[in-house]
Amino acid sequence: MSPARGVTRSRRRMSERRERLLALERLVERGLPGWLAARAIAAHPTTVSRWRRRQRLGRPLVNRRGPCRARPTPESELKASALVRATHGLVGAASMSHSVPSLSRRAALEVKRETCRQMERERRAQAERVLVTASGVIRDFDSMELSQAGQPRRHLLVACDGRVPYRTSWLVVPHYEERTVAGFLRHDLDVNGAPLVLRLDRARQHTTPAISEMLRERGVIVLHGPAHYAPYYAQLERQNRDHRRWMAADAADQDLERMMNALNGSWRRSTLGWLTPAEAWAMRPSLRVDRQALRAEVEEKSAQLRRQLCLGGQVPSDLAWRIAVKQVLVGHGFLVVVKGGWC
Repeated sequence: MSPARGVTRSRRRMSERRERLLALERLVERGLPGWLAARAIAAHPTTVSRWRRRQRLGRPLVNRRGPCRARPTPESELKASALVRATHGLVGAASMSHSVPSLSRRAALEVKRETCRQMERERRAQAERVLVTASGVIRDFDSMELSQAGQPRRHLLVACDGRVPYRTSWLVVPHYEERTVAGFLRHDLDVNGAPLVLRLDRARQHTTPAISEMLRERGVIVLHGPAHYAPYYAQLERQNRDHRRWMAADAADQDLERMMNALNGSWRRSTLGWLTPAEAWAMRPSLRVDRQALRAEVEEKSAQLRRQLCLGGQVPSDLAWRIAVKQVLVGHGFLVVVKGGWC
C-alpha cells in the first residue's frame, strides 16, 4: 500500500472515531450509562476510555500502522533456540531480543514457544513407562488423613495392587503409628497373600525394625521411593484422589465400606478390558517364585550397582537398591519398560 493511500485511510478512520465519540457523548448526556453507550456505538468500554484519553491529551485517535515485521534470519532463530535450551525455557522473550540483536521481542516469543514445544516432545519421547505385567507382584501401602470439623483426627490406611486398581485392604484408625501399621500389613498379607515387592513411602512408621523383620520373614522385598517424590506412588495417589472426591461429594455420609466396595466392584475400566478391579484381581495368576533366590539376586545386583555408581554423600544411599529391584523384576518379566511417556 502506498504512503498516500495509508494516510488517507488513517484520516478516514480518525474521522469515524470522532463521530462515534460524539455520538457517545450525546448518549451519556441523555443519562445512558457509559458502558451501555459504548455498546450502542459498537465499541468496548475500555476501547472508548482509551479513545477519550487520547482525545483529552490531544493525541491522534488513530496511529499509522508500522512496517511489516521482518522475518528473523535462520541464524538468529538458531541462536535464540540454543539460548532457550541452555536456560531450560526460563529465559524471557525480552531478554532473548537483547541477547540476539536482530530478533524482535515478538519473534523471540515465537521461537521460545516452538523450542519449548520441541523440548517437551523430546522429553516425552525419552520418558519411560513402567508397566506391571501381573497382579500380586507389587503392592502399595499408605495412609490418608480424614479431617472433619468437630471430630477427632482419623487416618485411612489403604493397601492396593500395583497393576490393578484394586484396594486389597482398608482400615480407619485414630492413630498412625508403628503398632497400627504392623497389624494392618500383617492382616493384609494373611488375607490377600504376600506380594513380591511392597512399595512404601519414607514415613517413620514404615521403616521400623519390627516391620522390616516381619516383611523379611514373609519373603517381601521393601521398596522405598525417592524422597519428596509423590509420583513414584502414582497408583495409590490417584486412588486417594478418588477417595477424597467420594467423601467431598457426600460429606454427611462417610461410609468407607460402601465406597471401597463401589470402587472395587462397580467401576468397569477400559484399561482392564472393561472388567471391574475386583474381577481382574480374581483372575490374577499364582506366583511361583523362589523368594529367597529373588532377594539374593536383588542384593547382589544392588552391591554391583553401588560399586559402579560410586555412591557418595550427594547421592541417595538406596538408589542402587531401587534400580536393582527394577532390573531384577524386568529380568523375570514382572515389569516392562516402554519408551515414550504421556506425563
